[in-house]
Amino acid sequence: MVNRPDQRTDNTQIRAFSASQNILNRADGSSKFEFGSTSVICSVSGPMDIQLRDEKLDEATVDIVVRPAKGVPATREKLMENMLRTAFEPIILAGMMPRTLVQIVVQILKDDGSVMAAAINAITLALLDAGIPMKQLAGAITLMIDQKTNELVLDPTLAELENAKSTHTFAFDNTHKKPFVLLSDSDGVFSEQEYFLCHDLAFEAIEKVHGFIRMAVESKKEKEQQQLFGH
Repeated sequence: MVNRPDQRTDNTQIRAFSASQNILNRADGSSKFEFGSTSVICSVSGPMDIQLRDEKLDEATVDIVVRPAKGVPATREKLMENMLRTAFEPIILAGMMPRTLVQIVVQILKDDGSVMAAAINAITLALLDAGIPMKQLAGAITLMIDQKTNELVLDPTLAELENAKSTHTFAFDNTHKKPFVLLSDSDGVFSEQEYFLCHDLAFEAIEKVHGFIRMAVESKKEKEQQQLFGH
């Protein structure tokens, strides 16, 4: 049995999920997603008018902004923006919304590890809330390799990441039975074999994330229907 900082007893355990949608009044779609105490809010605005110099004739422009919990955005947030754009541009059906802008803003509330994965899951929920058409849904998970034991640790906390020799965030779609990677972000020292061990463990775990996203969306739909019909 393993004793992890947050009282999990297994290296393959994921922290408790929490999610909510439609939490911001001024956005077309919004969400909050949490892995344990890691917490991210996302807002989606659009499709909306775009400045002429930025418009694309045959598809929407997808703009992603990441704001840190404290201070102003720095290099880390810019890198996150690029990675998130890489993950979501292929799955948003931008061709259905030409000459418009879809703006996604990610606000990190607290980073206790796995914040990139939390951001991806929050964006998926916010896009659904906004009614933005998508080919498939993205779900993400982070894991690390411990530098002392070489063990794979799923959904690491910030304290655990201090002992990581490498970290890996994977985003998979929800439509392919075989792994279909939307994003792979790895940092640190690792072998090819270790990378694929991380990939396989992440794919095993991602069904829990996809299942939770489905449940969150279905729960929201049920509440909306109850309000609509007064039941």
